[in-house]
Amino acid sequence: MSAISSVWNQTCELPVSVLHQGMLSALEMYGPGCQLSWSDDRIAIGGNFSYSLPEDHFDNQPLWNNDRSACLVADIRLDNRSDLARELGLTHPEELADSAFLMAAWLRWGPSCLDHIVGAFAFAVWTPGRQELFAARDHAGERPLFYCRNQNFFALASMPKGLLALPGVSGGFQESYIAAWLAALPPDGAGSFFEGIDRLPPGHFLRVTPESFERKQYWHPASAKPTRYKRDKEYAEALVEILDSATAARLRSTTPVGSFLSAGLDSSSVTASAALTLAAQGKRLVAFTSVPRPEFNGRVQPCYLPNEGAGAAEVARLHPNVEHVLVDSRGYDLLGTMKAWTDAMDEPFPNIVNALWMTAIPDQARQRGIGVLLEGVVGNNTISWYSWTILSQFLLRGRWLKLARTTHGLHRRGALSLRTAARAATRNLLPMWLTRQLVPAKHVEDLYRCLANPEWMRRYHLEDRIFDFIYDQPSNPLHDQSRLFEMYDLGPIRAAAHAVTQVEMRDPTADKRLFEFCFSIPQDQYVVGGYSRSLVRRAMKGRLPDSVLYRNTRGLQGADWHLILNEAISEMRSELLLTGKSPTARQALDLSAMQTLFDNWPQSGFETERVFMRWHYWLTRALSMGYFLRSHEAAFAPSSAGNDAPVAAPLV
Repeated sequence: MSAISSVWNQTCELPVSVLHQGMLSALEMYGPGCQLSWSDDRIAIGGNFSYSLPEDHFDNQPLWNNDRSACLVADIRLDNRSDLARELGLTHPEELADSAFLMAAWLRWGPSCLDHIVGAFAFAVWTPGRQELFAARDHAGERPLFYCRNQNFFALASMPKGLLALPGVSGGFQESYIAAWLAALPPDGAGSFFEGIDRLPPGHFLRVTPESFERKQYWHPASAKPTRYKRDKEYAEALVEILDSATAARLRSTTPVGSFLSAGLDSSSVTASAALTLAAQGKRLVAFTSVPRPEFNGRVQPCYLPNEGAGAAEVARLHPNVEHVLVDSRGYDLLGTMKAWTDAMDEPFPNIVNALWMTAIPDQARQRGIGVLLEGVVGNNTISWYSWTILSQFLLRGRWLKLARTTHGLHRRGALSLRTAARAATRNLLPMWLTRQLVPAKHVEDLYRCLANPEWMRRYHLEDRIFDFIYDQPSNPLHDQSRLFEMYDLGPIRAAAHAVTQVEMRDPTADKRLFEFCFSIPQDQYVVGGYSRSLVRRAMKGRLPDSVLYRNTRGLQGADWHLILNEAISEMRSELLLTGKSPTARQALDLSAMQTLFDNWPQSGFETERVFMRWHYWLTRALSMGYFLRSHEAAFAPSSAGNDAPVAAPLV
């Protein structure tokens, strides 16, 4: 992965080359290989580049075309090089970097090249003749891109850190964005944690000229043309074909490729696909599974699988070329790891316990010379998608026999209770005021335990928004699937993973072609035969053991969270004290409630939802936010008193 950046200063108060050098220095961790740039008296463009693809040694960015009518920088991995080479008539494509493919596509199609390229990318093109800067992000948001602008100034960078290096770009935090994050709500719009810095969402482009600014969505998976086959079997076969193609494309690397492997359906499907592809080439695959510490007692809620080691081992045994490695979190510092990820993400890390195994596994991989790890994080939105909203759709469309058969099959296989099925089928028939009356008060109380300042809870109506987010479901499953796609932007965490671990994460389940296929098929394909996530279960028959294919319990990474927190409790208490000294954190967080949780530290019941949510989920989330706020506070609001007393950063 790399990091791109550009600054366009039409007032010329400072040399743009000087401004841009500050951006390049700030972004060095995301592309430690080399810094390359071009500038004139108004605009600078370039990037920090690191190389992981075989063709990268041909790269020579910033890339100008022959008549110097366009200059391009890109953080890119193309996954359809062969198709593009044919379409563009490229000679000796094996000697061209992905950026050269992109430049050829841009010269042929202009912005419409986005309809032809597949892969992970964020790029910018400067056209001097039109005084236009065009930038775009890939369809699924595998690469990040942020920007800031005013009347005479525009800058973009892969991560906010590059923009924060510019003088006067941000004077504080976005209060509403912080409030939504503390409540685990998807933020509205395309903002960021920083005032004046916006995020370019996945599947969007922007176009800037001295007179205009345009930001537009060019792709959404729900816009895919419907896919229809005569037999259920054909949908499963098509999924296998697309997944194998997506996985094979992501095996292109200068170093060996490994994989994350859980006992669930997503990463195990990716691992199986990679193993089969590599076996045909006479190559091996190392697969890594996160497991609890040895002293963990194995107690979790019945719906969860606390230790995925045995199930993952069954997957590995089906594929002789897979070496299976178990990894736990012993020896890793919880708060130190949290700080490293938060600093690299330019935002608080949402689940700090998971940061441990997300660091430990790449560390193990790197020791084996592995530079790329395959994962299946987005699979919940593509290959293993399911939504109980389908039951409501069956009811509303009068498909009552289908509703009865599907519900019976799901219940018989332990996927859901009849009571849950009834609630799911009738949920959209009930007004929200009645739903509020029917939900148990104890459950509602746990939902509202987010540790935002009570004043913020009222100001931003967080209680109502949390409830509506959970219980006010879309009216049909495709809308539900679209909501999940729009909810998450994994670009920053992917960039941070490479910066922190020096290992690149690639996700075949995030492939554009998989998104379009999984959004275009009939939604009842996901419950064929009365199975939840039926499509991937049918597609992976013979590739995964039946014990994995038909398990309804879900893996719980970090199931030993209480052991980890108990080990770090002294440091966590110290972190709370430091957070309490931050004026900005005092405005954002309910520090009194956080202290109460520390004072009433649980000694048992770690497997219960109440303890899990309050101490593992909400408390660690608030600690992460506290560190994020105080770590940026001094830069935004330096003390005017001439001493070390902190001053609150502006909250807008």
